[in-house]
Amino acid sequence: MSVDEVESEIHFMKTYGIMKWDELIMLNDDRKSLNQKIALGVATKEELLKQIKVELNMLDTCQLKIDQEMKENDTEYINTEILTILSNRINDMYTSMFLLFPVEKNSLSEYIEFCSNNTLFITKCSNMLNTLMLRFHSDPEVYITAATYEFDDRNNVESARQYFAEGLKYHKNCKRLYVEEFWVEVQHLEKTAGASLPIAMGKYRNLIKHFEGDIEFHFILLDRAIKLSAVRELQCNIVRDMVRKYRHSELMWQKLAKIHFDGFIYHQETEQLHYDKNYISGIRNCIKTYEDGLRENLPLKNKQKLWNFYIDHVIEIRRSYRMKKETIRNFMNETMERAFQEAHNNRALHKSEHYIYWAKNTNKSCHKVLRKAVEVVEDNVELWINLITYYLHFDCLEMGIEAFQAGVRALTSKSMPLWQILILYLGNTHPKLLQQLYHEGSHFPFPEINVVIRPKYLEWNVVHNGLLSTRELFIELRDIKPECKRLYTTMISFELTQNSGITKLKTIRKLYNDVCNAFGQTDIGVWSDCIRFEYKYGSPKLVKEIYKASLLCLEPKLRNVMTKEFEKLKDEFLENDSKDGGIIVIDDDE
Repeated sequence: MSVDEVESEIHFMKTYGIMKWDELIMLNDDRKSLNQKIALGVATKEELLKQIKVELNMLDTCQLKIDQEMKENDTEYINTEILTILSNRINDMYTSMFLLFPVEKNSLSEYIEFCSNNTLFITKCSNMLNTLMLRFHSDPEVYITAATYEFDDRNNVESARQYFAEGLKYHKNCKRLYVEEFWVEVQHLEKTAGASLPIAMGKYRNLIKHFEGDIEFHFILLDRAIKLSAVRELQCNIVRDMVRKYRHSELMWQKLAKIHFDGFIYHQETEQLHYDKNYISGIRNCIKTYEDGLRENLPLKNKQKLWNFYIDHVIEIRRSYRMKKETIRNFMNETMERAFQEAHNNRALHKSEHYIYWAKNTNKSCHKVLRKAVEVVEDNVELWINLITYYLHFDCLEMGIEAFQAGVRALTSKSMPLWQILILYLGNTHPKLLQQLYHEGSHFPFPEINVVIRPKYLEWNVVHNGLLSTRELFIELRDIKPECKRLYTTMISFELTQNSGITKLKTIRKLYNDVCNAFGQTDIGVWSDCIRFEYKYGSPKLVKEIYKASLLCLEPKLRNVMTKEFEKLKDEFLENDSKDGGIIVIDDDE
């Protein structure tokens, strides 16, 4: 800065109390130090960014102070030279950073924002961009940022085109660069009311040639083009090319249906495009497009995908706000029935959620749809649940059992939810049938089912048939493979609830012995429960023997954990023993 500028800055800072004198001295020292580093070429980018941030904060503070003074003193006159001084310094620092270091999108965006907020620097900003864009930048976003600024803020399409061209010299396959360049031409086409159509069309033709066969890229160009209303001829060309090039792609038919839904109606006979703001017309053309596509000679796999697109879009429309009018509701109800039925007939309806939606919304019998569904998607639990629940809701037990049996055959190890539904229903209505169901479930040859049902059967039996019958049932269920820990613990709990004269010590001890033998290699809990039982009801003398047995049986990695558990149990029962004065002893078997 010149001497006058330094004095002006110091005067402003002191006059309005922006900084204390020692702070101002420190700030100027930092500035001088950084300037020397820049001159010597040893300044780092981080140091420049840090100082730029300091200067920007200073600029904001001074601007706020000036605004405050003008408002409080009701005057428009105040020396604002400080703003120019600070802004010049910030601009110079950005210039140094861009010339010394690779340009990054974020820092360039921040510089552009700074210049946009300081109109005196708009021209300087453009000059800087002209200089920077002649250099190589590894990040294509740098070119996009500069070009977008020139077009959006400066209304300078030529500079924008120049920057895109520079970027594409180095990034020939960067789709985003091409897309943003095309987007500028689309916007310019609207600004010029169509006068720049030859340029826009030329860009478009070059793009689809460069990315020949890339349908997703074609869609991106179309999405940009249909954002604006005054570029209809360009839009029409893009849609026409899309239909011609990708007629045998299910993705094309889906895209065409979607733009029809949004009101852009393309007539394949005339190959013309127009916009219809009547959303009912959009819906009808959308549905027709899917149906036209399904009549095309698409490969089977592609047609299957198109059916899924069609069904998903029908569901989306029926769930949208556009269903308010009765006429469109009736049309979509008819469409839904036709679409789902035809998809099913063509063996193209494979998703369980599609069948469930159809069943819930059909005008026909729900169970008829669900029966079709389980014929196609046999291994879906939710479909069988819906079908069985439907029958049981209307007390159609025979049909419900028939569906249950078919579902169990289809789902095998995944059928537990079906057993639960029928158990709950029969428990309230048919106890004899429930016992039969428990018996079948207990012997069902899949552990995922019988391990869950055996303890439930035992619990049900003790309530309805008493303990003696339950003991016999336990022996039957115990011998079914695999071993079921909960079966033992459930039986033990039943025995413990009996009076001491009936419950015999050997009976429970034998149950604990069996469960420890079956699960004692990996389960510390069964040993803890066994020891706890002996402490509370049996013989404390046996506790140490059980503990020794546990260490022999458990896997080596669990033995330290068992030792800690045993110490906790000893402390617990030592404390209880001193409080209670003794332990309960259950009479042994005679």
